[in-house]
Amino acid sequence: MKRVEESIEDYREGIRRNVAIISDPFYGEADLMARAASMAGSEGLRIDGRRLRHDFGILERAPQRILVVDEAHRLSLRRIGGFDLMNRFLSFVTSEERLFITTWNSFSWRYLEEVLGLGRHFPRQIILPRLDAGQIREMLLAGRREGELTFVEEEAPGGDSKVLDWRVSRRAVMGHNIDLPYPSVDPEMIRSRLKRNRKEKESAEDAFFERLARISDGNPGVAEHLWKEALDYPEVRSSLRDPPTIDLDFDESFVLGVVLSSGSLELDELSEVLGPVDLSAEMMAAILEEKGLVSIDGEAVTLKPEALKIDIEHERRLRLVW
Repeated sequence: MKRVEESIEDYREGIRRNVAIISDPFYGEADLMARAASMAGSEGLRIDGRRLRHDFGILERAPQRILVVDEAHRLSLRRIGGFDLMNRFLSFVTSEERLFITTWNSFSWRYLEEVLGLGRHFPRQIILPRLDAGQIREMLLAGRREGELTFVEEEAPGGDSKVLDWRVSRRAVMGHNIDLPYPSVDPEMIRSRLKRNRKEKESAEDAFFERLARISDGNPGVAEHLWKEALDYPEVRSSLRDPPTIDLDFDESFVLGVVLSSGSLELDELSEVLGPVDLSAEMMAAILEEKGLVSIDGEAVTLKPEALKIDIEHERRLRLVW
């Protein structure tokens, strides 16, 4: 955020350096853009690329000096003529004296940088980094009290010792001896169990966040999604859902790469890309959904967060993204 603030301050002092914030899908840069728009105040206009696809004139008519554009990569599609709107946007950026603060899907950015040379239009590029296990822990436990959550191992720890046992006391009642059972607590066992549990709790928590960082590939949005699945307040289950395996032919891989380069697409947008190569957007999206790689909600086809890492690995292996 500091570099975005510097760009706005520099602009107000007469130095314009347009900003590109570049990240993988789900990273959660929307909060960053909201803060940028707030800092711009009445000088700023915030708008997203999807809306500009339908009415680019909003940008041209805007009187504001600072233009905050979410998901600018949506101004292009991988099809013949798919760069027309992006070229119009870049020409607009070049011809204006206004400041542009933009976000980009990292895969689209790298592709468009090769094809259109985006970097020269946005000299201040901010690549959002992956987080390590410690940073993810700090993010997810912010605002929690120490010890508020219990990290539960799915497999019960071994050990046959019992804290609570039943013993028998023989009493004489009305001339007869009667065995009366009573519960007995072993204080030594309690102390031992507490000590052992404390160590297990620490190791379970450490193991959880290490695994979370690995599965999410350090993507905070994916990590938060998986965290919500694991959290059953006040317990956190140690088992995280394993990502699905990928078994796709080339056409299916191509479609997955198209979705990956946007994070999500409307079916009509996907049809614009797939129509010229005689592929049905509805059918391809349904195949990817069945394989656990995307979800379909109405017209929107969206990557599944838990599959993001293996999606990227698969697409890079085929050199469909880089």
